[in-house]
Amino acid sequence: SFYEELLSHGILKPLTAPVEGMIEKEGSCNYMAPQGMSSVVKYFLKQSGADVFYEHHVTHISLRDGKWEVSRKMGPPELFDVVILTMPVPQILQLQGDIVNIINERQKQQLEAASYSSRYALGLFYEAGAQIDVPWAAKYITDNPCIRFISIDNKKRNI
Repeated sequence: SFYEELLSHGILKPLTAPVEGMIEKEGSCNYMAPQGMSSVVKYFLKQSGADVFYEHHVTHISLRDGKWEVSRKMGPPELFDVVILTMPVPQILQLQGDIVNIINERQKQQLEAASYSSRYALGLFYEAGAQIDVPWAAKYITDNPCIRFISIDNKKRNI
């Protein structure tokens, strides 16, 4: 399984730190990524052998002789066997080219129905050795309209 693979490589570890307010389901196991969640994505991208390109402003996607021609704001178009889009739905719907015709009306309606709610993160960094004396490593907050979750990351990651 994916979990076994990630556990064997140290990408994931069982979550052993106390998390106050977490709803636990019987028989389930929670994990944490000691090097951060991006380490999971980076691991699978490395395993895939794919060439990954970041920070490209894609404007057009068209099918050319069985390959995907991707045009971007800066630079010449390039051909690919596979294209994976990770941008928000509104930006996908703004793309031009054959992709407009490939997304059928039902899919387009489903994409247009996607909604987002804003989330913000605040990271506070303390001097090495600072002690935050609470009995939990992370905590869900249910009675505050602004704060939903707080975590002391080094405590949560057991480092």
